[in-house]
Amino acid sequence: MANQIAVKEKISIPKTEYLRLKKLEEHFKDFWEYMEHLMDIREAREEVKKKKIIPQEKLFKKLGF
Repeated sequence: MANQIAVKEKISIPKTEYLRLKKLEEHFKDFWEYMEHLMDIREAREEVKKKKIIPQEKLFKKLGF
C-alpha cells in the first residue's frame, strides 16, 4: 500500500492553448448541429418517400422551414 499515486486536481495550460481549444470546441459544436440538421432533413425526406402521414408543422420543422 506504499505505492499510492499522487493525482493533481487541476492542471495549468497556457492561455493560447486554452483559447485554441475553446475555438476548436465551438467549431465542433457548430459541425455537430449542422450534422443533426442534415440528418433531420434526410429523415423527413425518407418519411415523405414512404408516404407516412406526419403533421405539416413537423415536416416543415424537419426540412428547416
